[in-house]
Amino acid sequence: MTKLKTRILTTACIALAGSSMLSSAALAAVTQVYGGGSSLIAPYWRQVGDCYGNPTALIYTGTPPTFANITPFDFVGTTPANSQNCATKHISTKYTVNFISTGSGTGIEGIYSHNPDVYGFVDAGETMYYPTVNYGLSDSGLADSDVAIYNGGGTEHGATVVAPGVTPGAGQYGNPLQLYGPLIQFPFSIDPVVIAYSPVYEKVYNPSTPSTPTTYSFNIKSSYLRSNGSGGLHLDATTYCEIFNGQITNWNSPALKKLNGGQSLEDPTDPTPAASWSVPMQIVGREDSSGTTSIFYRNLATVCGALISGNNYVAAGGTTLPSGLLDAGETSSVPGYNKANPNYPAPAIETLGKFTTANGSDGVSKYVAFTALPSDGIGGDNPTTIIQGRIGYVGPDYALPAVLSTNQNSYGLNTATLKNSLGQWIVPTPAAALKSFSVLSPPSGSAATDPANWVQPIANTSPLGNPTVSGGYPIVGTTNFLGYTCYASSKNTTLITGMIKYVESNLINTDTSTGILAEAGLSPLPKAWTSAIEATFESNTSGLGLNISTVGAAGACSVAGVVGG
Repeated sequence: MTKLKTRILTTACIALAGSSMLSSAALAAVTQVYGGGSSLIAPYWRQVGDCYGNPTALIYTGTPPTFANITPFDFVGTTPANSQNCATKHISTKYTVNFISTGSGTGIEGIYSHNPDVYGFVDAGETMYYPTVNYGLSDSGLADSDVAIYNGGGTEHGATVVAPGVTPGAGQYGNPLQLYGPLIQFPFSIDPVVIAYSPVYEKVYNPSTPSTPTTYSFNIKSSYLRSNGSGGLHLDATTYCEIFNGQITNWNSPALKKLNGGQSLEDPTDPTPAASWSVPMQIVGREDSSGTTSIFYRNLATVCGALISGNNYVAAGGTTLPSGLLDAGETSSVPGYNKANPNYPAPAIETLGKFTTANGSDGVSKYVAFTALPSDGIGGDNPTTIIQGRIGYVGPDYALPAVLSTNQNSYGLNTATLKNSLGQWIVPTPAAALKSFSVLSPPSGSAATDPANWVQPIANTSPLGNPTVSGGYPIVGTTNFLGYTCYASSKNTTLITGMIKYVESNLINTDTSTGILAEAGLSPLPKAWTSAIEATFESNTSGLGLNISTVGAAGACSVAGVVGG
């Protein structure tokens, strides 16, 4: 048994000790699947994986990687039969679903290459990789051109795959269609991407209580504040386009004052004269190839061009931010902020009007957070006063109120209320995200055979680019499951299809108010979608022959050369 498998199984055994003692033979019989990708969905996916199988740590990619133990979810259903306290009850202790949060681009790269090394190290000693790739998660949909690369060869998110029948050369990978069967892609959650900020903008050293400084917070109009303490700053599309195009660089902007009830955002207790109040606004985004970025980018590409001059977001969309909006010296491998470091002081390259980037939603959240403490200013410590006003975009599960369920940080990040295309002020809730998605129907018949038809493109041609439905949240997308039609092991086939069915049909996931998705700030799919996914990829009641199977099964998995994922 590999060191990695030993560590994972030991973790599972410890976690399950409170409910059942597993023998070494039972541990050896555990079936494990391995995947990576979306950081937006990572906290939810770890929670639901721990409910379905043995609990294990969520791994965040990094040097070294970090490990997060997710709070077990306790679902009180409508009856005892459909309730589940995941601290003690698991669908099967014969399964473990492993996941490393790498960003959607790397999740896609892993599926195309079938090479777990692309995820990076998965142990703190930086000596061990996952043994294989079974699935990926991405908030960035794969279009027809991407599917064509999977089928016929080319380069996708850094993975160069050859055409069928061609032997791969150095740095290339075998054709995934030929080896693992047709690509499978479908959504399983609807995601509002939130604009997040810390409610505190200034801290002043207090000599009597050094660890408790005097703090000043943004003055949000009382009628705009949400009762759950999650924020309420009002932003219309023109204003957030100007912010994230680098044209608004201070929280004293007249546009912000106008949108927020005509009052200054200066804390009424702040002694700074109103005429000289200034809090520089630093925008923060993703360094890595990110599905969260693609959802955010798609909306700005759709709306900003008609509202402001100097729009940097092109119609084609993207999984990385426009290069013209990055701090000087930043690249895909050189972020402005390394999340392994403290988030204060700012990197030397930081520039107002340009993004400081970090890896993963966890990195963006950490950098936006106001966690620094002022000091007495002696001996090179922090200054006596710290002023900071960072703003960025993340999944809702990294900010209030959802972070109280996912327990991924204690930063207390607030989120903005956005004005949609119909002029309505919308809070980023699962219900508002679901309304935006409601204009879409699942593909059927021959259209369902094209994986690209199951998801929305990242370009501004998507109806999700600027939803026009009443009550719909404007920045919304989906997290998508990526996998193979054929698997080498029948146990892996059973685990993956069982997990999918659990996500799509069990009340713990589908309940729109207290289910795992809803508590994470995300929405489950409408019934029409979950039924179509089950009929197409699990049971084959659709009759399309697209169901996930084991090598040797009839159809695509019986073709010579298929080895399975």
